[in-house]
Amino acid sequence: MHRNKAKNSRFQMVPALCGLVCFCLAGCKMTAPMHVWKASEVPKHGVVRVAVAPIGGKTDATDRLLVAMQRAQPQPNPMLAATYPEELAQIGGIQLVSYDNQPNDMATLSSARRAGLDYILQGNIIDEVLDIPPDPTPKRKFRLFKPKEKLEYLTVHWSVVDVASGQRIKEETISINRKQAEEKYPELMMFAQGNDGRVLMASAKQSWSIVAPTTEPMQASLDLPWFMPGSSKVRQGNGYARQGNWQAAEREWQEAADQHSWNTAAWKNLSLAATAKEDFQLARDRLKHADTFLPGDSTFPTLTWIEQRQRDYHKSLDLAPPATGWTLPDPPQSVRPDDVPSSPPRDLKDMPWWTAIPFVPPPGWTWKQWWNQPIVL
Repeated sequence: MHRNKAKNSRFQMVPALCGLVCFCLAGCKMTAPMHVWKASEVPKHGVVRVAVAPIGGKTDATDRLLVAMQRAQPQPNPMLAATYPEELAQIGGIQLVSYDNQPNDMATLSSARRAGLDYILQGNIIDEVLDIPPDPTPKRKFRLFKPKEKLEYLTVHWSVVDVASGQRIKEETISINRKQAEEKYPELMMFAQGNDGRVLMASAKQSWSIVAPTTEPMQASLDLPWFMPGSSKVRQGNGYARQGNWQAAEREWQEAADQHSWNTAAWKNLSLAATAKEDFQLARDRLKHADTFLPGDSTFPTLTWIEQRQRDYHKSLDLAPPATGWTLPDPPQSVRPDDVPSSPPRDLKDMPWWTAIPFVPPPGWTWKQWWNQPIVL
């Protein structure tokens, strides 16, 4: 009896050991930046025709923010047609600002109606600190207590006015400082002039997302193999992707996949490269190659991420669903994502053997669900 019990315990370790081997082959994860489409917060079918009204506020930053709005306008964007105060004033033949240099809402609305526009984007600067003089005190190399760094920031309240009805349909306050601007829009480190320029451009980029579809940076999760044949090529491609060079990364991953067709990491990363150039059907076809060696749930997270990016792309550009339909069911519209209860996890005994990785919850499980199971492999 003791011998049979020991024999059974050895057999129970086989799935865990196989899972550990697969983990060593597949490696771990790393991320790379990818620009993806984001639908506007004010939904509208077809081209959105927006009038940017004169920006109000008792500061000198109003004109500078308006210039930043022009520079940050999503380009090229076939779904957006923007009109600025100079053009509105010529259309209406009237002054758009009052005697105290504040926007004249009625004049702006009248000009927008004559031009046949859809929305007016009205901004008002609530608070700002942009021109921070340099610290005259010399910076010491070793300092026990470093003074808190003063950051440039800008707070703007935006209103969206429906031109046809004259009613405000959306209001939002955007507040951003220099550190937040550099983290969310790292490209501003190269193009924006000075710290205040970065804050103004970041505020303008975020403001455009209220009324127009825009692209924003997002981190894509790459497979990072170590002991699988072709892993060095995959890791080299990952390095290019980390730099934003998806074209060079795709060449490295394709070479690894051609030489080692069962390298699942190469095929998964190739599907993300296809997503980066908005070829979603190619992304699905490549992902099928990664599902042959470890079929089942191994590619499901990647497929879910790709389909969500495609849904955002279709929604942003007002495109019909693909002819083949969506792979995953439509999310419920009547409830918020936070209100949707998570489905109960499957029994561990029903899980595929390759998901039995020691000290790692199976795909689709939270740590809490996995930990509360009576039997943990």
